[in-house]
Amino acid sequence: MITLLKFIISFLLISSATNAQTSKSEFTISNTESFLNTESKAVKNFRRSHPNIMNETWRSDNGYYFVSFMQGNTKNKIAYTRDGKVDYSLKMYHENNLPYAVRNSIKSIYYDYKITDVQELKVKNKTIYLVKITDTHTWRMIRFCNGDLEEIENYSTVISPCR
Repeated sequence: MITLLKFIISFLLISSATNAQTSKSEFTISNTESFLNTESKAVKNFRRSHPNIMNETWRSDNGYYFVSFMQGNTKNKIAYTRDGKVDYSLKMYHENNLPYAVRNSIKSIYYDYKITDVQELKVKNKTIYLVKITDTHTWRMIRFCNGDLEEIENYSTVISPCR
């Protein structure tokens, strides 16, 4: 379980740092009747849990079905197994949508930093927040899970002269 979480978090950090090209298996659900017919469990469960979402994008890869969509200012991605169950979900948003308890815990330690990006990962019964914070000279990635806060990345934006 911990290895899977580390893999997913590493994948999220890598994918957020690069701009991925559109996959050949990506498509819009409204234009793909065959997907609706053959993979209806994932679509049916998505429609049931998100009835007001339109213009989502679906992608299939390695037996999983991934749906991406916007809900207000929040980017969402959900991974469904072949039998239509949610494997994990990811939300990407800014500080104003961050739960108060998470924001308060981070700001109590990093009070001079600005929260710039948040990734909320739900895997099984666990919610993990990856919070990017910045000041004038550094940015840091903070992982918050079950009340525990851990700094997992720390980068300086100041370029030092060669010696």
